[in-house]
Amino acid sequence: MGIVIAILMFEVMIVIHEWGHFIVARKNGVFVQEFALGMGPAIVSYTSKKSGTMYSWRLFPIGGYCQMLGEEEESPEEGSFSTKSVWARLAIVAAGPLMNILTAFVLSVVVLAMSGYMTNEVKGLDPEGNAITAGMELGDVIVKIDGKNIHTYQDLTYAMYEVDGSAIEIVVKKEDGSKETLVLEPKYSEAEQRYLMGITIGKDDMGWADIVKNKGWGALPGAILGTLGQGFWELKGNVELVIRSVVQLVTGQVGMDNMMGPIGIVSTVGESYEAAAQANIKSIVVTMFSWVSLLSVNLGVMNLFPIPALDGSRIVFLTLEGIRRKPISHKIESAIYAVGFILLMILMVVVAYQDIVRLFA
Repeated sequence: MGIVIAILMFEVMIVIHEWGHFIVARKNGVFVQEFALGMGPAIVSYTSKKSGTMYSWRLFPIGGYCQMLGEEEESPEEGSFSTKSVWARLAIVAAGPLMNILTAFVLSVVVLAMSGYMTNEVKGLDPEGNAITAGMELGDVIVKIDGKNIHTYQDLTYAMYEVDGSAIEIVVKKEDGSKETLVLEPKYSEAEQRYLMGITIGKDDMGWADIVKNKGWGALPGAILGTLGQGFWELKGNVELVIRSVVQLVTGQVGMDNMMGPIGIVSTVGESYEAAAQANIKSIVVTMFSWVSLLSVNLGVMNLFPIPALDGSRIVFLTLEGIRRKPISHKIESAIYAVGFILLMILMVVVAYQDIVRLFA
């Protein structure tokens, strides 16, 4: 069941992505020839009498597509993608990734509304750590570490993992609203094999239902605003994480063996589902929505990178066309896409092989 759920999650993300292209294409008068879920031979198909678009469900649940008239080759016909303005085509191409990113934000807010979230407030102090010596107190909210703004628990976690033996400068907000700069020297933990700040961060907020139950309806507007803000900062952090990961991969800071493809993700998500299923329905929903949110950010941001065969490369070509006021040679563009597609397929095969090896390791 976990694997089935994971595959369905992938298909949902792809449908959302392609629907972004689809709806903006329709708004700009582009004729969508086919909207497909999956790849390979069609199992079921239906052609709309009103729009002429064919909707299909295909055999292999490994993707999907939104096929537009004049998308692959220039066409002078009315409703052709190639006849639309540069800005209209840019909007159509960018709509898919942006729809994934918007979906990630919405689902993140839903998860936070259901389960609450961790904050940057200090809930515990290690009596043997140096945080107390530095002047940190219970209730302090960490807002900056070594000049880097800390908005979420996720930001704080990343910052704590980057801590080494050198002193760090921490800005905290006190309970009276004032801010204070502290200098803290982390201590090395033999048990965890890393340097620790000597603080504990706990869960501060409840889900909306619990807030209404414990604090009344009057507390709900503030909770909604707080959740929306937290959702935004979590989205920003996840976008930065994807970008940082790609940069580290390209620069060789991390190796190919650190990559995980669809097979590995399906396996991991399946395990998460099985673990959540031991608790209750709410745990399943929160876990699966969290996964879809994180994977949607990855899909959206990765597609915006200028990698041939992905949306980002088309955005680059269209931007150059807008600057030059004439299109790039269709032959050159097609050749670059073809090479990029081949390299992308080779990468997918390598990553899939690694995923399979991990499964049986």
